[in-house]
Amino acid sequence: MAISSIYYILVILGTAIFCLGITFLLKKPFYNLAISATKQLDILLNSSLSEIEKDKRILGNLFDLLKNLLSTFFLLLLVLMCGILLPYLYAASKINYLADTSSISFYGCMLLGSLPLLIFKKKTDYSYWSKLLHTIVLDNYNIGKFLFHREVKNTKIKQEMSEQPFVIVSGLARAGTTALTNLLYDDARFHSIRYANVPFLLAPNLWAKIYRPKAGKKKERAHGDQVLFSEHSIEALEEYFFKVFLNDEYIHADALKMHNVTRELVSKYSCYQDQFRKKENTIYLAKNNNFILRYESFLNHGIPLKLILIFRKPLDHAASLLNQHNRFTKKQKEDDFILKYMDWLGHYEFGLNHKYFSFDGQLSLDSHNKRSINYWLTVWINYYTYVSVRLNTSGLCLVSYEEFLANPEYVKRELETYIGISLSKDAPIKFQPKPNPTNKSMEVNEALLVKADKIYSDLLLKKNS
Repeated sequence: MAISSIYYILVILGTAIFCLGITFLLKKPFYNLAISATKQLDILLNSSLSEIEKDKRILGNLFDLLKNLLSTFFLLLLVLMCGILLPYLYAASKINYLADTSSISFYGCMLLGSLPLLIFKKKTDYSYWSKLLHTIVLDNYNIGKFLFHREVKNTKIKQEMSEQPFVIVSGLARAGTTALTNLLYDDARFHSIRYANVPFLLAPNLWAKIYRPKAGKKKERAHGDQVLFSEHSIEALEEYFFKVFLNDEYIHADALKMHNVTRELVSKYSCYQDQFRKKENTIYLAKNNNFILRYESFLNHGIPLKLILIFRKPLDHAASLLNQHNRFTKKQKEDDFILKYMDWLGHYEFGLNHKYFSFDGQLSLDSHNKRSINYWLTVWINYYTYVSVRLNTSGLCLVSYEEFLANPEYVKRELETYIGISLSKDAPIKFQPKPNPTNKSMEVNEALLVKADKIYSDLLLKKNS
C-alpha cells in the first residue's frame, strides 16, 4: 500500500477519534461549564441578596466554575492530541514525506472521519444546543428578571392599551382548555404567547430579533391527543412569569398553594402582557390552568379580567389525567429534560413532577396511588368543589366540555357575549377526541364517583343559571 494511502486512512481514523471524543467526552463538561458560568452571572444579578450572602454564593460557585473550566480544557487537549497523533507520528516516521494538510483528499478524509457522528446521533425533540440554551435562560430567574426589565425599558413606543379586560382560559388539565383557547384566538382580536417565544419568555421582542421561525407544518403534541401545534401556535406559557417573580413561593413539595399577588406584581404582569402586542387595541389572551390559585387576589385589586373556566364529566376527565400521567412519567424517565422543561414552565398537571392544587377543607390524597383512577377522581373533586362551592362564579364564564364538543358554534356565541366582542373565526368542526382507557378493570370508588357527579351537576346548574 502506498505511503499516502496509509496516511489518509490515519487521517480518517484520527478525525473519527476527535469527533467521537468531542461528542462523548466533552459534551457534559462543556455543558456544566456553560451552566456554572451562567449561574455566576445569575448570582451577581440577584438584588435580593445581601453583599455578604452574594459573596459567599459567588465563591461557592467559583469552585465549580474553575473545576469545569479545567476539566473541559484538559479533555479538549486530550481529544485534540489523540486525533492528530496517528497521522502526525506516521508522517514523522517517513523520511522526506511531507504531510498533506490542505488538499481536497485531506478534507475529504476528514469528512469521512466525521460520519460516525451521524451513526451515534440520537433522535430527540431537543438538540444538545437547544437544551443548553433552555437551561441557561429558563433556569436562572435573576437573568430572566434582568431581561424583562430591559425589555420593558427599551420599548420605544407604549402602544395604547385596549379598554377590554384580558382573557384567561383555565380549568383542570385535560378539560379542553387548549381547544377552547384555539377557538377564541384570532390575530385581529387577541395577542398571546407562542411556542416561538420559548425560551426567552420574559424577553420575547429581543428573541424575535434573533429567532424568526417560518410557518412550518404542524405536528401532534407530546400528549398524543390529536392536537396539532407549530412554532406559531399559542400555548400555556405565562406561568413562568409568576414562577420567576414569586420565586416559586407557592410551589411546595407535593402541591400548588393559593396565594396573593401584590399591586406591584399586577403592574409588572400588565407590562408583560403588553410585550406580546403587535397591533393596537388587541386583547391579551392566555391559557393558564394555574390561574385559579391567584384569581381572587386579582379581583381584590379590582383588575378587569375575564376568566373562562371549563369542566368535564369527572370519570372521563380522571381517566384522561391518569392516561397522561402514565404517558409523561414514561417520557420523563426516558429523557429527564422533559421533566426539567415542565418544571420550568410550571406544568405540574401529571408526570413525575405532578403537584395537586391545595385548597382548604379538601379530601386527602394520601390514601390513593397516583396510578389509580381514584387519585385523579379525588383531584377532580377537590378542584371543582372549590370552583362550585367556594369561588364566586358570578363574574366568570363556565363552559361544559361535552357541550363544547357537541355544539361548538353555540359555545362560541356564549363566549362572544361574555367577552363582549365578535369572533371572526368560525367554530371548529365537531371534534372527536381519542377514547380514554376507562375499562371495567379500573376499580372506581363508587362513593367518590357519586360525589363527583353531584358536583358536575351543580356546575351545569350554575352554568345555565
